This record gives sequence, structure tokens and C-alpha cells, in this order.
Amino acid sequence: MKIAIDIGHPAHVNFFKVAANRFKDEGHDVTIIYLDRGTLPSIVENEYGGFHLVRIGKHRGSKISVIIDANIKRFFQLAKYLYWNRFDIGLGVGSFNFGAVLKLMSLPNLQFDDDPERGINTILEKLTATQLFFPPIIENLGNIKNFKALKEWAYLSPKYFSPNPEVLKEYGLKEKDYIFVREISTGSLNYSKQKANIVALIARDFDKTDNVILSLENKKKTGYYPDKWQILEEPINDIHSIIYYSKLVISSGDSMAREGSMLGVPSIYCGFRDMKANEILENMNMLFHVRPDEVISKVEELRKNNFNNVNQYEFRGNLMDMWTDVSELIYNSVINMKMNGE
Repeated sequence: MKIAIDIGHPAHVNFFKVAANRFKDEGHDVTIIYLDRGTLPSIVENEYGGFHLVRIGKHRGSKISVIIDANIKRFFQLAKYLYWNRFDIGLGVGSFNFGAVLKLMSLPNLQFDDDPERGINTILEKLTATQLFFPPIIENLGNIKNFKALKEWAYLSPKYFSPNPEVLKEYGLKEKDYIFVREISTGSLNYSKQKANIVALIARDFDKTDNVILSLENKKKTGYYPDKWQILEEPINDIHSIIYYSKLVISSGDSMAREGSMLGVPSIYCGFRDMKANEILENMNMLFHVRPDEVISKVEELRKNNFNNVNQYEFRGNLMDMWTDVSELIYNSVINMKMNGE
């Protein structure tokens, strides 16, 4: 079986990794199609060594580029590639232009998402996907199917991820002795209305004794942050172990805030988006959505409570008992679709 997987965002790189390796090990022909966007190429090339990799389309970091380069032009580039390289099935996360090409070619495609707030995108995904999978935050109707988990669980479940404390030596870190901060770029449509560099605006209000590790999407802004902060360089070796052993995660983007929460680390999301997916973890008292000007006071509140004093092993074990194995869902959905001749 020839399988095409479309990746357009760094947050989606790991989503298909477990299933992709399983397909590859079973002898299926798997191609990873990815967008030329910031550090995404280097991350994909690092994470998918041994796969057939194809770079299609470009995202220059602006709103105009998202519309023109990453969507309109990319649609035709995908159409050309997929026409001459015919696949049996396609997989994507919110890749409605990829899905549209496959639908026009009468080929099945499975899409996954957790962001119904992007109304137009969701409509386009529903129109172009053979099946569209969402967490239980949207009605299970028609070709929309619910799964009981969030998409980051595909690679963060204890079944697939075990933290490695050895990675800390590379960065001179000690377990639970540092804060992990993520500052996203606001070049995407999702975050085009968010003020840029919102963590930078409060960075110098952090406790001077805090050891801070910074994952900075736009490396041109390094001068905006305290010299003491350690800035990570992508591709990062085992970033999820670094997050796991932090005592707190602070992120201006939603994906890494959810990742921290699922790893059992109290996480502060200070971005502008209100998301139903986040509410699942907020209700578990593991994710906290606050305004940027409230971050420092929230950090101090959590510090007084010993950063929630969470037993990570138990918390993650409880999630595994409650939630769907998302990578197993991806694998089974592809196999079942081909068996049913869709």
C-alpha cells in the first residue's frame, strides 16, 4: 500500500510517527510530504530518516504567504505531484488542500483535527476528507468521527513515550529545576491576531533565580529575552524529555501547552485563543489559560503550591486508562478503509 502523509506544521511532525513506522516496518510504501516552513524541514528530516521525503510548498511567515504560497500555490503543486505519483491513501492534520486534491482524484484521505474554532477550515476539511477525526468537542456526525483523547496523545502516551533523564546532561539541566518556555511566531493564520513576542514582554519580570529554557520559533528575536535564558536550537534532541523534567511549562502557543499538560507538568497557556480542546486539560487542573499580564502571578501561585505537586506517573497512567490509543486508531483506520475498498 502506498501511503502519503502531509505535514504542514511542526506540531504535527510527531502525530503520525508511530503509525508511519509501523506501516514502514510492515512493508508499506510511506512518503512524507512536508511544507517549507521555518524549522519544519530540519525537524522532519531529523524525525523521519529512512522515509521518502518530499518538500512541497512554502510558508514565508506572513499572513499573505499562508494564503498564497502555503494554500493556493501549494494546492497546484500537490495536484501535480499526486497526479504523477499515485497513492492508495492520504493522511493529514487539517490538510484540506491535500484532501481536496485526493478527493478530486477519487482517492481516500483521513484527516485529524482538534480545532473546530477554525470554522472555515473545519467546513473545508469535512467537505474534502473521507473521514475527519476530532476529539469529543464537536458533534459526531456524518464523516466526522470522535476519539476520546487529544491528538498529542498519539506520541505522548506512556505506551510510546518514556522520558530519558540522560538528555538533560546535554543542556546542563537537573530534574524539576527549570521552567520550560515556548514562544511561537505569529505568522500563521491561527495566531495572526495575537500580539507578537508576548512572553518577551514579561520575560524580565521572572524571578531572577529561575533557570529558564526557551524554545523560540523566531530566532531573529533572541535579543528580546534575558541573556541568562538558555535558547534551544532545533532540531532538539528529545524535546519531550526536556519538557517532562521541567517543573513548569509556559507557552504562547496552544500545542506545547497541551503537550506539557499531558506529560504531567503544570502548564500555562498565555495565547489569545479560547479552545475547547484545552478545556479538557483545564478541567483536570493541569492547564491554565491566563492573559500575558497574569503569567507572573500565576507562576508564583503555582510555586507556593509546589507546582501542583503532581505525581506524573499516576496522572499519565490515568490518562492512558481513560483515553484512546490515537496511534492505534490511525493505523486501524487506514487498514479498515482499505479492507472496505473505500
